Amino acid sequence: MADLSTDARKKAAASGAALPGGRFPIRNRTDLENAIRAVGRAKGDHDMVRRFIVKRARALNLMNLIPDNWSADGSMKG
Repeated sequence: MADLSTDARKKAAASGAALPGGRFPIRNRTDLENAIRAVGRAKGDHDMVRRFIVKRARALNLMNLIPDNWSADGSMKG
């Protein structure tokens, strides 16, 4: 994931660009691509992480990067 300081992660979380606690900061295309690859390593609710990733993809106008097997709400298809 992004190599950010604790303060930068807190700011990203406060702005909505990261999950609470600064996990999965998604500021740009590279962060989004990294988050998509890392979702399987997330601790806790993977669907919640996917929903967040989809939300950030929409905000960044990068929905084309969301895998085909993910629904528009972030859940897995099939």
